[in-house]
Amino acid sequence: MRRKAIVYRSLHPLVVLSSQIMTDVSARLPSLKDSKWLRLAALAVLYAGQGLPIGIFQVALPAYMASLNMSAAEVGGFIAFVFIPWSFKLLAGPLMDKFTFMPMGRRRPWVIAAQSGLLLTFVALAVLSPDPSAQYWLLAGLGFVSNVFGALQDVAVDGMAIDILEEEERAQGNAFMYGGQISGISVSGSFASWALMGSGLMLAAILAALAVAAILLVPLLLRERPGERLWPWDDDRGEVEVDAGIELSWLKLISRVLKALMLPTSVLLVLTEAFSRITSGFLVAMSPLLTIQTLGWDQLTYANWVAITGIIAAVAGVILGPGIDRIGALRVLKGIVIFRVLTFVVMALTADFWASAYWFETFLMINAVATQVVTVAIIALFMRLCAPSVAASQFAIYMALANMTYSMGSGLFAGLSGMLSYPGMMALSGLMLALMLGLLRWIDFDRHASDLKQFEQVA
Repeated sequence: MRRKAIVYRSLHPLVVLSSQIMTDVSARLPSLKDSKWLRLAALAVLYAGQGLPIGIFQVALPAYMASLNMSAAEVGGFIAFVFIPWSFKLLAGPLMDKFTFMPMGRRRPWVIAAQSGLLLTFVALAVLSPDPSAQYWLLAGLGFVSNVFGALQDVAVDGMAIDILEEEERAQGNAFMYGGQISGISVSGSFASWALMGSGLMLAAILAALAVAAILLVPLLLRERPGERLWPWDDDRGEVEVDAGIELSWLKLISRVLKALMLPTSVLLVLTEAFSRITSGFLVAMSPLLTIQTLGWDQLTYANWVAITGIIAAVAGVILGPGIDRIGALRVLKGIVIFRVLTFVVMALTADFWASAYWFETFLMINAVATQVVTVAIIALFMRLCAPSVAASQFAIYMALANMTYSMGSGLFAGLSGMLSYPGMMALSGLMLALMLGLLRWIDFDRHASDLKQFEQVA
């Protein structure tokens, strides 16, 4: 107690005053565990925050590079490189399970740390403002670091969602979360493109930093559960739940996670998601080059259309989320994958119409909505796969593998850009989705429930 009081008094008066104001505001708010709509809104806003670096480095800057006539290898390679950190979320999950400060919440300290790192990265991006052509690797390096913090926040928020969402609201929760992420991607991509065209990278980074600072208020003000501290130096407010994962040795934790991952249904769903994410990464690298260099769009038109399609997809996901819960995520996933296969086949066969009014725009809109439905459904299935004793680590690895294959898709485009025509790339995307559909028919959650029960008994 005495030590905490000394630390508190040693802080700058402005910090003390602001922390006291936030403490007073937080005291009037329920915890995330106590309010369904507050936790859904908070998860959506936090996911929007991790969508900001994606919008800048996946939408705005690749479109800007395409407008500078940079090559497909440069644009595709840039996207693949800056998103590598999302592949290493498998390391962050066990780390967060093992080390946490439970008096402030199981995941909240990690969210605050990641969001703060993201803020500092955007400040550095604003100060340095590297030129994409002359300082390609400096820009790529800053993008890499920003996505390290974005990926860390993603793992922490996913773990928080698994902890606080009720079983019956998982698809709805995923719809809010990924709707928030797509909204963050869309808005940041559009505003950053506008800023890049008018004033340069500095303004784009400043706007992103201001948005991250505003979103940082969410984890600063909202507790996960009643009785948790708002600040490290606060007095304990009640009994704090003990996290069993902290008591596990590293060897036992890793062993449990690997065994859970290798269950048959788990392996099948990972492979299924891989085909979906490779297709998405492939398309996101192809689209700015195809639209700007071949179809004659300008950079802002492309970014704005991505923003519009993203927001509509996000709204559609939120609206359809409860229906996915009712119909069944696996059944919905099979139906929407069939639809996506047909969409890509049609695009491969109608290349002559791509430059016609609204043809390619319509495709991007349809694909955005369909992809969002796939995401909501498949993430709900991944949550269903998780063993309770290692749920956060297991889920983090699933998402890391998904992001790894997404980055592979962008890299694949860079490698195939000189070998395949754009219609050929559409046909290849349809083939990958057809393979995904073939794997879906072997997924059996009744068998997985039995395997999971046996796993937990042995563990």
